[in-house]
Amino acid sequence: MNLDLITYLSNFIMVFSILYVMRMGIKFISSLLSTPPKPLVLESRELLILSLVTSYIITFIINLL
Repeated sequence: MNLDLITYLSNFIMVFSILYVMRMGIKFISSLLSTPPKPLVLESRELLILSLVTSYIITFIINLL
């Protein structure tokens, strides 16, 4: 029971992590393709969350292997 809950939460966080990375990727592409191209400005909170999410995804993949 307890292991199922941990697996469920881990997968749940992984899905939201992937969605956040996709959102930031779309934000990057839209700023790159705008006329004229404008720099991607990230607040410190967004940068922190992106760093945590990226490290979580890498850790999740390593644990799968």
